[in-house]
Formats: sequence, C-alpha cells, structure tokens
Amino acid sequence: MLETSPHLWEKSNMTNSDFPRGRELYDVLMALKPVGLPETRWAAEAGLNKAFFTNMKAGIGSIRSDNLEKLLNVIGKSVGDLAGSPDRPPANAEPVAFEGRSAERVRGDCPVFGTALGAERVIDGEAIEQTMLNSGDVIEYRKRPAIANGVERVYGLYVQGSSMYPAHRDGAFLFAQHDVPLRVGDDVVVYLRPLDDSDDGSTARCVLVKRLVKRNAQYVELEQYTPAKVFRIPMADVLRIDRVLTADDYA
Repeated sequence: MLETSPHLWEKSNMTNSDFPRGRELYDVLMALKPVGLPETRWAAEAGLNKAFFTNMKAGIGSIRSDNLEKLLNVIGKSVGDLAGSPDRPPANAEPVAFEGRSAERVRGDCPVFGTALGAERVIDGEAIEQTMLNSGDVIEYRKRPAIANGVERVYGLYVQGSSMYPAHRDGAFLFAQHDVPLRVGDDVVVYLRPLDDSDDGSTARCVLVKRLVKRNAQYVELEQYTPAKVFRIPMADVLRIDRVLTADDYA
C-alpha cells in the first residue's frame, strides 16, 4: 500500500502551496521514467488518461495517491524512489544469488491433441471407457510446464468421460509425456492397437487414461475409479504408454 507521509502526501495531492502545481512531481517522475517509455503509454498502462502527464505538467487538477501508486507499479518503482529517500538510511544490502527455477521464458508451443469419448472396449466381460485421440489434430497450443520447456515429447489432452473421477473429472486438462520411465501409481495414457484390419502396428485410434497398477512383459494392469475396477490388457494390444505429468513434475 502507498505510504502517506506528509512529504509524499503533499507531492501526490498537490494541495500544498509550496509546490508549483505539479511541476516538481512531474520532474521527479520524469527522472524515474525508463528511457524509451512514452508518457502517454506509461499513463495508459497504469490505467490513466493519456493526457495525465500533460495535465500534471500544466498544474491542472490534483493527483491522487492511488494513481501515483499505479504509475510507480508500472515501472517497478517504490515510494522511496519517488521521495528520493530523504528520510531513509542508505541501503547496505547486496544481492545474493539463490538457486531456483530458471528465469527462461516458458514456451507456448505445447500441442493439445483432439479427443472424444470413444466406444467402450470389452475387457474381462466388462465395458471399459475409451478415449478417441487424434495426434494429427492439434486443437490448440498451451504454455509448457516448466519441466517440459524444450522437450518435444510433451503434449496435452482433455479427459473424456468419468471413469477416472474424482482424480480427473470429465473435461479436465492433462499434460502427458512420451518415452519417460513409468512408476506404479502413475496416471498413464495407454495407446491401444485397433482390433480391426486397420491395425498397422504403429497407429492408435483409442487410448485409455487410467492408473498404472502393474506392468510386465505379458500385460499391463490398470485401475479406474468410476466404476471401480482393476483390469489387465495384454501387452500385445498396447502400442505405447505415456505418463501423465503431475504437480511433482512441475516443481
């Protein structure tokens, strides 16, 4: 919140006769203004009238402290910068480098593949909900999670159906990654081979979004929640298994 010391309050409201109708405040702000930032754009980015600085320079009207705060926020300055720090001791702090997340800009080129609720697949005599996924149909692009910045094997998809509720509601958005180690308890996207003559050994039309319970050379064991069921699919029917990324992956 903006400080309201007498020194600053006089400058921000321009009601004190010691100040020549805003000119002194105008000069202070111009000294803080970044090079190349036009006055009109500065005012507009602060949500103020583009003639704000023209009026200030001419001494027209008074200047509210909240408007002053908006201007300072735009250029990353504080009240102390505006006041020239006459009442504050000089800073003796030095910057310290900490390890943390990279400041690299996150790329917004992660493809999101089109999905739709597919026909149920009968497994062990029970119908299991499938999702139609078309990796050739990119419906949008999203910003990549930090862990996937620069990783081309990450993509997004929308959950179809309620078989994984409450972990993933119908319509929930997920990031998934291909060719990463799988762990028991991971949520996964299982790419299934078609059961008809269209099977070419490399293309999947349907996937299962489930939780991984077990996997070996013969089968993969999966779990869904609604209705609750654990079932197995022969590995011969599986083209690949991708891992759904979680908050732990984003850290």
